[in-house]
Amino acid sequence: MRIIIILLFLTISIYAKSLKDSIITDVFVSSNGAKFTKIYNVSNFKNKNFKLKFLIDAKVLKNEKFYLRLLMDNVHMTSSSEKYTLKNDFPIYEINKNSPNEIIVTFDYKSGMPLLKMSLYTQNEYKYIMTQEELIFGLAYGIMLCALLYNLAFFYFNRQKSFLYYSCLQFFSIGILLIIGVPIKLVSYLYQYINIFDLCVNLIIIFSILFSINFLSIKKSLPKIYKLLLFILILTYLDLIGIVFTDNTILYNYIPTYLPIAIMISSAFFIVKNGYKPAIFYIIGWMVLFLSIVIVETDYISINEAYILHFAFPIEALIFSFALGLKIKIMELEKQENEKLLIHQSKLASMGEMVANIAHQWRQPLTHLSYVNMNLKAAYDNKKLTPTYFDKKSEEMNTQIEFMSNTIDDFRNFFRTDKRVEKFGILNSIENSHDLLKAALKHYDIEVQILCEKEIFINSYKNEFTQVIFNILNNAKQAFIEKQIDNPKINITIQHTRKEVSILISDNALGINEKILNKVFEPYFTTKENGMGIGLYMSKVIIEKHMKGKLNVKNIPNGALFEISLPIN
Repeated sequence: MRIIIILLFLTISIYAKSLKDSIITDVFVSSNGAKFTKIYNVSNFKNKNFKLKFLIDAKVLKNEKFYLRLLMDNVHMTSSSEKYTLKNDFPIYEINKNSPNEIIVTFDYKSGMPLLKMSLYTQNEYKYIMTQEELIFGLAYGIMLCALLYNLAFFYFNRQKSFLYYSCLQFFSIGILLIIGVPIKLVSYLYQYINIFDLCVNLIIIFSILFSINFLSIKKSLPKIYKLLLFILILTYLDLIGIVFTDNTILYNYIPTYLPIAIMISSAFFIVKNGYKPAIFYIIGWMVLFLSIVIVETDYISINEAYILHFAFPIEALIFSFALGLKIKIMELEKQENEKLLIHQSKLASMGEMVANIAHQWRQPLTHLSYVNMNLKAAYDNKKLTPTYFDKKSEEMNTQIEFMSNTIDDFRNFFRTDKRVEKFGILNSIENSHDLLKAALKHYDIEVQILCEKEIFINSYKNEFTQVIFNILNNAKQAFIEKQIDNPKINITIQHTRKEVSILISDNALGINEKILNKVFEPYFTTKENGMGIGLYMSKVIIEKHMKGKLNVKNIPNGALFEISLPIN
């Protein structure tokens, strides 16, 4: 057993600038009646009993009182040179101007690892906080554990690295608080092999930097600060490796741990100027943590470090929960805007096809109008233009002009950008999509058969649904043309249950290559020479995200089958 474990718990605070840290001037250890030596000179300890000597400088005290508490686990105190009181089974010594220059305490332990931590408390801390310590610590751990799980859940659903980094940051922050706040057997066991305190500190700094770089997009927005943080990150990685071999941090013995936090806070101010609102919460949260760490490391204020950090870390976790929540909202808004843009791009990508379809739709009525015009001219030249004949031909022209006007309305509705929920019939929408392509399909002798027992009405996005059907039918048409299929045919079957309606769209275009079957819904994936690869991707987004349904594709004998499932209610 190594007494160095006790040393690490007794010397968590490394600065001695406040009145509190001027009281205990040194700590010595003696085992088996040997001479007292400084703890840091003892590297091996095999005896079951030992003594600790605390040197006290009572001269620095006037009317102040402090309380020395020994937190013990797996250790039994057998005797003491001074009186003490027990609170929660831990001995507490009152230190005042009349206290002796030293306190000698004898301990023994039967098995396992000795775990002992020394802490000094002010009179107010002893009177008001120590009695509520378990509640305060419990709330702190509860808040941080909730923040950890909250961010892990966000990472699981969004795959944003910032949530994973922050979850790791919370995990090791909880570890630090447990080391500082209460004696735990697991910690003493780990201390046999590695300095778990310095390890946690380095890991907190590492994940803080990774989180900040990702959360604030520092690499893109502030490349110079990014390089500086990357340099500190590399040094911390090296220091982490050094801890394994030297059992102590080297880097953060020379530079304060709050320096990287100060750099990250400074970078956040620049990000705020660019209008990124979550950075405001970032600054507030990290300022709380920064000030707390400064107080702990410099010890200018006589407040127990365990209380400071058990207050600062949960507050920071709560503030960052708001920041990450706001980031999710902003990401969702940006995603919606991007989806709108993609939908518009998808429609623009179909513009050439639509113009061709308009040409196909108008070719027959224009030809008919030309014939009507020729008939009227011939009747006029031959002086056979009667009022009855003129009215008949005028009605024919009006019919064709109305057809062309309706065609324009149909295509205009297709390019409409508004998004609204409305009640519509599935069959009617499919027929509208078919009408947009009817002339082009007829031109290539593509037969379309629609099977539906009765109209099914749903409340959803009619125009977007029409676009999905158009994309699938248009892709089938292009597959027929590319593969030069004989007797091309598209079957559309509408089925329904009480809860959902299914639209099955199949063709005989020889199916989709199995190697790319799982990629057809990916953005910007296309096999077309001039394609943009967003038609089927947006169809998937529209059906599954906007309309809360499902869109899948699979190969069938001689073709492909697209299956759309939509909730009726």
